[in-house]
Amino acid sequence: MKALGNFDIGDCFADVRCRFGHKTRLFNIDRGHYVACDECRNYIFVGSNLMSGWRQENRDIWQSNYDSVKGYKFIR
Repeated sequence: MKALGNFDIGDCFADVRCRFGHKTRLFNIDRGHYVACDECRNYIFVGSNLMSGWRQENRDIWQSNYDSVKGYKFIR
């Protein structure tokens, strides 16, 4: 398993876990998919257009998702 910051990266975006055992959450901003750890206060990009659920969301949801990680470290 590959590590990126506090995240362990598996074979697909669904395998992303916090290395410290904290709960993670998957969210979308437009067609981009992200995983965040709210306890570590950081997040990563895991891909785009991998799941169709983003199509049922709107700009208000994406803005809310973006706001939810303001002040978090984005790990590249």
